[in-house]
Amino acid sequence: MSSLANGVVYVDDFEKWLSERGRWLQTAAKKLIEQKRPPNAEELAELVRLCKLEAAKQQDPGFANVAPGSFSAATVRPVVRVEGVSQVFGVNAIKPGASLQFGAGGLTVIYGQNGSGKSGYARLLKQLCGSRSKDEIRPNVFSDEEHACSAQCRITIDGTPRDINWQPNAEPHPQLKHAQVFDSKAASQYMGKTESSYEPSSMRFITLLIQVSDKVSAELASEKAKLVSSLPQFPADLADTAGKGWLASLKASVSAEKIEAYCQFPKELDEERIKAEGLLAEKDIAGRLVSIGKEKVATDSIRQAMRTLKEGLSDEKAAALFKSKSDAAVARKAANDVAQQAFANAPLQGVGEAAWMLMWEQARNYSVANAYPAHEFPVTSDGAHCVLCQQVLTADAASRLKSFESFVTAGLETAAKTKESANAALVAEIVQLPSIEDWISRLAQLQFDELVARSWYESLKSRRAQFVECAAAVDLLRFDWEAIDNALEKRAADLLVEEADLTQLQQDGKRQELETRVRQLKALQWLSENKPAILAERQRLASMELLDKAARLTATNALTTKRNELAKTELDAGYQARFAAELKMLGGSRLPVAPQSKAQGKGVITFGLTLVGARVNHSPEVVLSEGEARIVALAAFLADTTGSNQLAPFIFDDPISSLDQDFEERVVARLVELAKTRQVIIFTHRLSLIALVESALKKHAENPGSQKINHTVLSLRRLNKVAGILAQHNLRDARPDKAINVIRDQVIPQLKKLQAQADADGYDLAVKSACSDFRIILERTVEFILLHDVVARFRRDVMTKGKLRGVAKVTAVDCDYLDRLMTTYSMYEHSQADELPQVPVELDVFEQDVLELVTWMDEFKGRVV
Repeated sequence: MSSLANGVVYVDDFEKWLSERGRWLQTAAKKLIEQKRPPNAEELAELVRLCKLEAAKQQDPGFANVAPGSFSAATVRPVVRVEGVSQVFGVNAIKPGASLQFGAGGLTVIYGQNGSGKSGYARLLKQLCGSRSKDEIRPNVFSDEEHACSAQCRITIDGTPRDINWQPNAEPHPQLKHAQVFDSKAASQYMGKTESSYEPSSMRFITLLIQVSDKVSAELASEKAKLVSSLPQFPADLADTAGKGWLASLKASVSAEKIEAYCQFPKELDEERIKAEGLLAEKDIAGRLVSIGKEKVATDSIRQAMRTLKEGLSDEKAAALFKSKSDAAVARKAANDVAQQAFANAPLQGVGEAAWMLMWEQARNYSVANAYPAHEFPVTSDGAHCVLCQQVLTADAASRLKSFESFVTAGLETAAKTKESANAALVAEIVQLPSIEDWISRLAQLQFDELVARSWYESLKSRRAQFVECAAAVDLLRFDWEAIDNALEKRAADLLVEEADLTQLQQDGKRQELETRVRQLKALQWLSENKPAILAERQRLASMELLDKAARLTATNALTTKRNELAKTELDAGYQARFAAELKMLGGSRLPVAPQSKAQGKGVITFGLTLVGARVNHSPEVVLSEGEARIVALAAFLADTTGSNQLAPFIFDDPISSLDQDFEERVVARLVELAKTRQVIIFTHRLSLIALVESALKKHAENPGSQKINHTVLSLRRLNKVAGILAQHNLRDARPDKAINVIRDQVIPQLKKLQAQADADGYDLAVKSACSDFRIILERTVEFILLHDVVARFRRDVMTKGKLRGVAKVTAVDCDYLDRLMTTYSMYEHSQADELPQVPVELDVFEQDVLELVTWMDEFKGRVV
């Protein structure tokens, strides 16, 4: 892992700013730092809960803070490498199932002629990385085989392998998103208006916080949408009442106690409403006033009748009856006691008692009226008869009758009769009850139902029976007249009030005033009846208010402001400085081009290139040459992509296209510099780039203390209609002495085999390729053996240190020998006229030339100057 990945963190005031955010947002930030991913559904629900608790100003152990230094520690970048692709199917003309490994070094150069499959692999890598300049991948249109587009890719993250099964439209791996691809299409994009392709870690973190805030806000909005009011519709005809105004002003801050107090509608108000509605419903007020007068008379009649019953069956009356009866009983007892003493010697028992007294009274009446009308009872003269037994009175019988009469007419008996007569008179005077029908009718006028009336009637009936029996007052059945008295009073009062109200209602404006009062009462009645719904509405408003407060805590204004601030300081200013530095390193300081930025909102900045000092407003691409435009676009690309300090791969497809020698060398030197910390993959069809890379790497290695940069050179070939074939023996890139040995030991035996099999097509392809490789080996023989690597094609440097003396071994014979071979085999490397057919060389001649070159190399190396 590079030193950058090991230790570089960003230290600024960002964490201080982060610690000043809301508690729920700090909790979300802490989770993002620890988990390095957005919250899942369960975690999002927890953040919604914490946001509502913060809005309610409540504490909770779930709140967390961002620890100092935690964000900086989390911004360490991992080293990402693309190790290779395999099982490539359906990608342009690349051989189905092909694979391409990029080597273990920091720099990989993939060489191939036009149509060899470089662009196919480059397009595949752009798809894998999610490049903005990616192209659509099409299958091999010249092949009858159909393969679904797919590939496997192995990457390493800090040395840990990850396998990716890629298919079209698949999301790129999160780490591969930081890999950057530069080609002609990307260059054209950077010459126009383009957004930054990376975000600084702090901006990217704020972007995630904005996304989390938006999700929490959406959840809160969803909860709020579910809080539908269940309050019934207030009556439209009561819209102008105070009750409606109170309900309309209902807020979450109104306490439940105040609602309870306001929504009271006691029985008195309901009675007032009913009475007022009755008054307003009266159509004939004058007729009603007449009726009220009659009802008042009827009420007085009922009151008088009830008063008569109440007084007639009062405890005082009962006490008088009881006393009269008791007095009569006492007098009778006294008379009976005297009679028993007076008639103690009477032959028969019971003389003087009640039965006897009755008989005696009847006997007197009979004597006075019939037997002896003109004589005083009893008649006891001689010859008189007994009015009871019709027999002549004896002296003894006459004497007994006289004594009987004397007892009866004495004072005690008279007193007893007087008392008994008085008691009987009182009993006869006991008040009579009305008929049951009359009783029910009267009580109905007092708003008592029939069952109650009948119950009370039976009670009065029983009480009167006790009066007849002259029962003691304490033993009487109790009867409570209070309800009837109150009803009478209420009935009378109501009639008086109704009479007064109706009289007043006939005055101007009073009806409207009463109607207003009725509406107010009905509004209060509605509020009372719907009090539970009003309390629920108050709770709903409280919940909505809490959700609104919580939603305000999810506002992204502060986050967007900070993101815009960081965009200005880290994106804009940083990009300007990096572009100038990159253009200078690439040798384009003389080019009058500078980046111009424009904020697009929410931390998005668009960069465009402008001509400095131009008289008219022209874009650089119409003024600069193709090479100048290429180098400016490359500088813009590097200024953009290196700002993130990511350690993901750089992929260049023909980076030195259209560049002159100066720019080529500067570009290669910059790519080698990038390879110190990041993987650099270069696709090219130019051998000069390979030479420049090797020269730059060699120069880099000669500097004391330089970090070693390992590189890999791969060759792609095309056979017939199939491309992307990796040349196992890269003869064109190998040292000539090693390459010629491969021709001798491997290629010639394979050609002999094809010749023996009479495979003319296969032989022609193979021998032409071998002859072409042999021609390149001859060129490299001139560079590395004949001229001892002092000068080389595509390389400006002249390497003289310790090598110049080796050139002294060259003779004219050597030059003629090599010149003859190069002339013979040039037709296989360079285009020829149409009239010169390319007839394959005879195999034995080719083999002889190869063996002679091997012998010459050995002899030349062994010469002593």
